[in-house]
Amino acid sequence: MAWGGINIVRPVDKKSLQPSARQPGNPGGTAREAAEFAVTMMGPRAATRVPTATLLHLGEWLGWPDWLRAGTSLDRAQGPLPPMISRADDIRIMGNIVDNADVLALVEAMLTRPRPALSLAGELAVLHGPDLGSSIRMVAQGLAARNLWVVVDMEEQGQDFVIALRPAWPMGELFPAFALSALTLFQRSVVAYRGDRLEGMSIATSWHDHPGARGALAAFCCRIAPAGDAETLRFPRAWLDQANPHFDPLVWDVACAKTAALEKEALGAEAVDPLRAFIVAQLDELNRVPRLKQAAAHLGMSTRTIVRMLARHGTSFHKLVEEERKARAIVLIGDPSVPLADVAQALGFSDMSSFGRSFRGWFGDTPGHLRQSGGERRASVG
Repeated sequence: MAWGGINIVRPVDKKSLQPSARQPGNPGGTAREAAEFAVTMMGPRAATRVPTATLLHLGEWLGWPDWLRAGTSLDRAQGPLPPMISRADDIRIMGNIVDNADVLALVEAMLTRPRPALSLAGELAVLHGPDLGSSIRMVAQGLAARNLWVVVDMEEQGQDFVIALRPAWPMGELFPAFALSALTLFQRSVVAYRGDRLEGMSIATSWHDHPGARGALAAFCCRIAPAGDAETLRFPRAWLDQANPHFDPLVWDVACAKTAALEKEALGAEAVDPLRAFIVAQLDELNRVPRLKQAAAHLGMSTRTIVRMLARHGTSFHKLVEEERKARAIVLIGDPSVPLADVAQALGFSDMSSFGRSFRGWFGDTPGHLRQSGGERRASVG
């Protein structure tokens, strides 16, 4: 999704973002060097693609400088980044920003701009999720799936809910800058529900004692503490249940499907159970709905064994297939560049009428009307 047309009510001074504010601690090595190390650690998954998300906002505020893409596969391009880029390019661009821009000025902009610097799925989750708990968990899940070098933990501690960020491996100057930026996304998610009623919320950050961080940290509008073994955001657990008066089940389904697809790719095929992996492969490679007998033969099991196994988990083979098709359907319908006939084929339907019947059963609406109404929602959000 292109963000070049965002409405900047209070323009960011691009010059103020250019001189680099150096990060606390983590001596030795640049953020870009840390990014290259992460690319090596990610192995083949560094080539997989992720939404550009927050980088589209940051690039716009910075004015798309030449150094932004330096050392990436996009080095010769100009203007806004494409909607999807490789994980390798994603983290290299992050490293370039940390080494060349004023991270603290960017963080302050992320906290004060009218529109949160979220991904499309994250923004839809915050604007139209059922409650704060569901929305902020979705934002955290998406952030973890996009950034394989970051460990995101969510847990309830007594009367508090805590989101903690840690690097999966040493990341030098890159991690503190990334973590502070990530905390802004969680803060904006809370503010969307709570407004200025933030008493009881706090963040813990390694920037706590940085002499130049006072303005950026003040923009969090909550108590600031020094970080221990993680960068954290904490708020009362009771806030999780705050309902969203703008909850939209269909838009929420889009956010869930996009995040689930990103998580599935991030986990890799080895982490997906063999039965679901078989279903995914049949749809991916053959555009065909698999049959229970085919799955049993592929796994070397009897159909009766599979039925009993799934029943113990409260599901069935048909339900697994329909869940996968439904998740794919909502993502494909959200992409107007894919013709409806191609959507039907990708989901394993041989004709449009059977596709339409199943689609109405899933979503209570026709594919064409849901695509049209989804476009209107995206326009209203944009």
